[in-house]
Amino acid sequence: MSFMEYLCDVTEAVPLEGYRLQVTCSDGVRGIFDMSGYLDRGDFRALRDPAVFRGVRLVAGAPTWPNGIDIAPERVRSDMVPIQSD
Repeated sequence: MSFMEYLCDVTEAVPLEGYRLQVTCSDGVRGIFDMSGYLDRGDFRALRDPAVFRGVRLVAGAPTWPNGIDIAPERVRSDMVPIQSD
């Protein structure tokens, strides 16, 4: 898959245990995105607090947390593990 095929917005992000997000993208693909590998990097350290992590919201198609911490939707789409839709 080329990078251009990953360009989409995240339309839903549900926080799960283990610093994971269940996401739906604007192209209809659903998956699990694991944030745990980011939690030792810069501003992402604040997300180690489970209450902060659960505060995820979508801003312009990107999962975003307090203080402007966000992750690019194309990173989410390229790195998530797809799950089957019901």
